[in-house]
Amino acid sequence: MMPPKRPERPQLDLDFIMDGAVDEAILFDQLEDAIVGVDHNGYLVYSHEQMLRCFMEQGMTQEEAFEWIDFNILGFNGGDGFTIIMQERGTKYDA
Repeated sequence: MMPPKRPERPQLDLDFIMDGAVDEAILFDQLEDAIVGVDHNGYLVYSHEQMLRCFMEQGMTQEEAFEWIDFNILGFNGGDGFTIIMQERGTKYDA
């Protein structure tokens, strides 16, 4: 089951975002659509909800997408401040 739909946001220009990012910022493969911006240090900010959606659109179940994110992204140690994963307030997922 897909996470709840959010109102459409304007499409972010990845080139514009990357211009504001530091060289150390990590761009995860196949998650460009989950980038919501850059923090004040120049690191990329990803939406957890959009990350789930990206993986589910590739055929994963919600549980598989959660596990993939937990193990392969959140478990990746790129050092302090290498990236930010944002979970929006009020986001609810299926149990």
